[in-house]
Amino acid sequence: MKNRILLLISLTLILQIQAQQPKTIADFGKVFKIEKPDLVLQKNKIYKVVFDVFTDGKKKSKKNGAIVTVARYLQMHVQQGVPKENLKVALVLHGAATKNALNDATYLKKYGKENPNSALLHALKQANVDIFVCGQSLYAKGYKKEHIATDVQVSLSALTALVHFQTAGYQQINFN
Repeated sequence: MKNRILLLISLTLILQIQAQQPKTIADFGKVFKIEKPDLVLQKNKIYKVVFDVFTDGKKKSKKNGAIVTVARYLQMHVQQGVPKENLKVALVLHGAATKNALNDATYLKKYGKENPNSALLHALKQANVDIFVCGQSLYAKGYKKEHIATDVQVSLSALTALVHFQTAGYQQINFN
C-alpha cells in the first residue's frame, strides 16, 4: 500500500514537471525518418521559406494543421542534416487563420477556451520563425494589436508581408 502511494505521488510529480516544461517544435507534428530519399535539401545552402496560411479548421479546440506543417518542415530538414541556422522561415497568418494569432485571454473570451496554437507559436518563435498576422484581417475581424500573442507581429497586410519576404528571396509555400 505504501509503495503504491509513493508510486502515485512520483507519477503525479513527473506529470507536473513535464507539463511545466516549455514545448519545442519537436512536440508538434510527427515526422518520419526517410532512409536515402532521392531528393533532399543541400546541407550547405541557406533556405528561405514563407508559409502563407489563411485557412483554419472549424474546430476551435484544435491546432491549425497548416501551422503544424511549419514545425514539421523545420524538424524533417534538421533531421536530414540541414543546420537549423540554414533554415530561414516566416509565417504569415490572415483570413480565417487570424484567430490563431490571438492571445489566450482574447481567444478565451471569444471561443471559451485558450488558444490551442499558443504553445506551437511560441515554439516556432523560439526556433527563430518570424510570425506575422495581417493587420487588415485583424482589424476587419474586430481585433486590435493588443489582442495578439506576444510571439506574433502585425504587418500592414498579408500582401505586404508576403511581398516583403519574397523580395528578400523567400519562397512561398501555400497549403490552404
